[in-house]
Amino acid sequence: MDVLSRAVMCFCLMGWMTLGWSNAAQYTSINMKSNIDKLKVHYKISKDQLFNGNPVFPKDTFEDSEQRSLSLVVLDVYLSIFSQMLNQTEDQEVRERLDQVKGKVQETQKHYFLGRIPELRTHLQNLWAIKTSDTTVQGKALSEFITIYEKASKLAHKFHLKKDNRRKRRQAQRLKSHIM
Repeated sequence: MDVLSRAVMCFCLMGWMTLGWSNAAQYTSINMKSNIDKLKVHYKISKDQLFNGNPVFPKDTFEDSEQRSLSLVVLDVYLSIFSQMLNQTEDQEVRERLDQVKGKVQETQKHYFLGRIPELRTHLQNLWAIKTSDTTVQGKALSEFITIYEKASKLAHKFHLKKDNRRKRRQAQRLKSHIM
């Protein structure tokens, strides 16, 4: 092996190791990224469509406790999108990549979100479907209000205390670092 070949191989090895280490802190595997990149090539859309200022999943400003529920629903939407893509393609390589990506999403849901997406989705849909103009619904809602309001207030207070305690810990840490 000549010197140039060794240098190229060494450079490639260093680049591969650096790439692997830089991705170690992230949750998306190199294989998953490769699958997504190849699927993006297959399902290519114009730059005008891609960057039209209307993302499918807009940025949000929800708190951490809300993010978990939101993530559950977003991953569920992705599963639906990937299922539609699977149903619409005949390309075997594309199908395999979609199956792999879909499997990873399902695995993430199962291990980190306890697989309660169907129940959460059904519950949210039922809440949004409540007929607020119906007088029977209005009467029932009034009779249930105090219990539900108390529960919501308790949760809000608990969340506020957690947030306040985090702030106090940060302040204590800053004070401690200034003293030392």
